[in-house]
Amino acid sequence: MENFPIFKSKNEQKYGEYRTKRVILEIYDEIAEAMRSGTPYLMRLDPPSADPRVAHPARDRKTSVIEE
Repeated sequence: MENFPIFKSKNEQKYGEYRTKRVILEIYDEIAEAMRSGTPYLMRLDPPSADPRVAHPARDRKTSVIEE
């Protein structure tokens, strides 16, 4: 995490701490606890990853093919 000094600096300016590092470590601990206890890990993402609400609209196959 210390390999991104500009990102760290901007985090500290905005949040008064290296918030991203803290959140990543919290999530890591939550995942480890879920594994230890055998309970499912519930992601914090809203909407969750791969949610159809955030997918690109389907493309028309005719326009997505490169014509020679």
